Amino acid sequence: MESNIENEVKLDVSDYGQTSETVPKTFYNRNLIPLPRSMKNWTWVNFTTVWAGMVHNIVQFEIAALLTFEFGPIWALLITGLAYGTQLVVMFLNGHMGAKWGIPFPVSVRSMYGLKGASIPVILRGFVALFWFSVQTYVGGTIINAVLSIFSPYWASLDSNVLGMPENIALSFLIFWSINVAVLFKGMQEVKYFELVVGPLIMGILGALAIYGVQLAHGVGNLFSVAPSMSLNFNDVSLAIASLAGAYATLALNIMDFTRFSKTQKDQVVGQAIGFPILFVIFTFIVVLIVSTMIYSFKISIAEAPNYVNPVNIMYLFTHNPLITLILGITLIFATVGVNVAANLVSPIYDLISLFPRKFSTWNKAAVIASVLGIGYVPWLWYSNAGSLFDALNIIGTSLGAVAGVMIAKYWLLDRTKMKLVDLFTPKGLYWYKDGISANAIISTLIGGLVPLIGVVLPSLSLIYDYGWYIAIIVSMLVFILLSKRD
Repeated sequence: MESNIENEVKLDVSDYGQTSETVPKTFYNRNLIPLPRSMKNWTWVNFTTVWAGMVHNIVQFEIAALLTFEFGPIWALLITGLAYGTQLVVMFLNGHMGAKWGIPFPVSVRSMYGLKGASIPVILRGFVALFWFSVQTYVGGTIINAVLSIFSPYWASLDSNVLGMPENIALSFLIFWSINVAVLFKGMQEVKYFELVVGPLIMGILGALAIYGVQLAHGVGNLFSVAPSMSLNFNDVSLAIASLAGAYATLALNIMDFTRFSKTQKDQVVGQAIGFPILFVIFTFIVVLIVSTMIYSFKISIAEAPNYVNPVNIMYLFTHNPLITLILGITLIFATVGVNVAANLVSPIYDLISLFPRKFSTWNKAAVIASVLGIGYVPWLWYSNAGSLFDALNIIGTSLGAVAGVMIAKYWLLDRTKMKLVDLFTPKGLYWYKDGISANAIISTLIGGLVPLIGVVLPSLSLIYDYGWYIAIIVSMLVFILLSKRD
C-alpha cells in the first residue's frame, strides 16, 4: 500500500499569483496542470496557422460548395462570415479561460460541474470528437485511395474484402490513420509546428488552383454570375447561418486546449479573430471560385453540381493534367490531416487523460488509445448512409452548446474570471460541491440541451431545433444563473 507521500504531489501555481500546495494524485496529471509561463509561448501567428490548418477540410469544402449552389457566390460568403463571426464571441469567452489560467477544457469544467461531475461534459465532447475523427480519417483514406488509383491501375485493382471495405481503401485508411497518430504522438508542440508549415502552404496551393479557375473562366465576373438554385429569403439564410455555427460546436469547447499555450490574451484574441472568421471566409471564397469554375468551365449543370461538392470528385475533372491532379490530391490529404489532428484528436486525448489521470501518465499513450477508439466507429460501414447518425450527433452537439452556456455563466458572470487553481485538483475543496458533483450545472445542461429538442417533437416549433446551438447556450446560462442565485 502506497504511503500518503507517494499518493500526493506538489502543484506549483506560483506563476499565477497563487499559493502552491500539495494535492492528491487522484485528479492530477502533468498534462492537465496549469502550464508554467515558460511554456506559454504561442503567439497570434500560431493561432492563425492552427486555424489555417483546420479551415481547409473536406467537410468545410462541401459546406461552402453547397452554399454556393443553393445561395450563389455572394451569399455563400456572407453566410460564412456571419456564422463564424457570431461563434467567435463564444470562442473568445472560453478561450480567455485557457489563456489566463493555462488549463485545458477537462480541468476548467471542474469549476462548473465539480471534480467528478466534470466527467459528463468531458465524455460528451470526447464522443463527438472521436466521431468526427473517424469520419475525417475515413475520408482521408478515400482521398489517398483516389490519388493512388488514378496513377496506379494495380492499386485500383486491389478489391478484396477487408472488414467490409475493399483492400485498397482499407490500406489507405490505415496509412492515413498512421499519419494522424505520427503528427500528434509527441504532443502539442508538434501540432503547432505542423500547422505552422502545412496550414499556409495548403491555403496557397488551393488559392493557386482558384486563380487557375479564374483563368479558365476568363475572369472573376463570369464565375460570380453563377445563379443560385433556390430563391433567397430570410428564413433560409438565417437557418443556414445557425446550422453552420452549430456544425462547429465542439470548437467552442476545444479552444482552451490551445489557448492555454497563449503568450498573452492579445495573442489568442488576434489569432482567433484572423484565423476563425476571416480565414473561413477566404477559404469559402477559394471554394466559390473552384466550384464556380466547375459549373462554368466544365459545363456542369446545376442539377448535377451537388454530385461534385466532394473535392475528390472535382479532382477527377483535372485528370487530363496529371500534375494538377497530384498536387490537388496531396493537398487534400494534408488538409484533412490538419483539421483531423487539431479539431478532432487533441480533445479526446485530453479527455482520456482527465478521465483516467493515473492510467494515462503519458501523452503518447493517450494519443494511441484515442485514435484506436476512433476506429471503433467503423465509418466505412455507414458513411454513405449516415443521415440518422448525423441527426443523433446534431442532438449531442446541441448539448455541447448547453455546456458552453454553463461555462460562460459560471466563469464570466458569477466568478468574474477568478479561479482557485489548487482546488481544481483537490477533493473537498471549493469545486467539490456535493460529493464532487454540481447539481446546478447538470440540471442547467439538461434543460439547455432538451429545450431545442421540443422542435423535433413538435414540428410546428421546428425553428427551436434549427437554432438549437444558440438557444441551448442562452437557456443553460439563464437556468444556471437562476439556480446559483437561489443557492
